[in-house]
Parts: sequence; C-alpha cells; structure tokens
Amino acid sequence: MKTAFLIDGFNFYHSIENLDKELRWFDYDSYCRHFLQPGDTLHSISYFTALAFWRPDSVSRHKVFIEACIAKGLNVILGKFKPKNVCCPSISKANPPGCPQCPQCFVLHTEKATDVNIALYAYRLAATVQKVILVSGDTDLIPAVKLIKEDFPHVRVEAVFPFKRANFEFTQAVDAHYRTRQKILKRFQLPETIQKANGKLIVRPKPWLASSPSC
Repeated sequence: MKTAFLIDGFNFYHSIENLDKELRWFDYDSYCRHFLQPGDTLHSISYFTALAFWRPDSVSRHKVFIEACIAKGLNVILGKFKPKNVCCPSISKANPPGCPQCPQCFVLHTEKATDVNIALYAYRLAATVQKVILVSGDTDLIPAVKLIKEDFPHVRVEAVFPFKRANFEFTQAVDAHYRTRQKILKRFQLPETIQKANGKLIVRPKPWLASSPSC
C-alpha cells in the first residue's frame, strides 16, 4: 500500500523534551519506515513545524534540524507562531489573594496553521495513497480523520502516537494505532554529521550532545 506519513513536529518534540536531550536529533525517516508493514511502499514523509522566533538560540538549532530533515528526504511544512497579549484576570483588583506579585500583562506565543496544514495535506494525500499515517496524539486532527474515512473509504488512516501521547478518542477514530516506547527512541537517531548532495556537512548542535550541560 502506498503510504504517507504526516508528523506533528511540536506534538512529538514536547513528548520527548524532558528526556535525554540528544534524542532531539531524531531520525524521522528511519522511525517512520519502522512502521511500514509488509506490502507497504513509502510515498512521502512530511514534517510540520514552526520556528519560535522569539527564542533565537532555539531557532538556530531548529533550522539545523530542519536542514537535516530535508537532507533525509522529508517534506518540511512551516506554520507560524502568533504573539498574543494576555492580561491577568485580577488586574482590576488590588493585591489579589495568593497573587501579590501578579504581572498585569504578558505575551504568549500560540502555534498557528500546523493542525490545519496537517489536515489539509492528509485529505489531499488521501486521493493519491492507500494509507495515511498521522504521527501525532492531537485530537484536533480527529475531524480530518473522520472526513477522510467518509470520502475515501478505501484509504486506511492510522496513527503513530509520540511518547506518552496516546489517547482513547484518537484510537477509536483510526484503523490502527501504534505507541512510541521510550526504549526505542534511541534507535532512531541521526548521525552526528550528514553530508548534503552539494558536499556541505550538517552537524548536530552541541547543546543536543549527551555531554553538554545546556538545553
């Protein structure tokens, strides 16, 4: 069966961010291929993410990782973060109980377009492939799963749940599901250096080395 994978980048990243930091140099290509069944052929692997522009060091590492993903043959689709001003609900109260130092306002950054992009790409791919595999545990994708199954009943929709991201609602919506166990994460790591077709070397960011004390 011609099979396409769609990876929810931040859903996966947040599932491993509190584990060993070297796991962030993750090889999605070999990881996805691990879930191919006999008779499956790989159509594509698409990686959906966004750059946290307000954190320059993080963006620098993320860009290196994206370059590595592209070198491994992944399609990378970027969403974006939108800043949002949020004010404390007790802003009008003087010295609210339990919140004497409460800041009046602060900025949050909300990821935009990723869920929509994944849903749209999944639906479009359903017209071309026989199996769509979502690497995510985000229940916001369930409506897209249901629509694909209604409009393309011959297409299997499966889910690969990132580490500790499995949930019952998602398992009921798909044709099959798989869990990512912590013990297999280390099996799917990119090499320390990757050589591009033009000869350029992509090197794992130092903060993602096991010996590095920084995050």
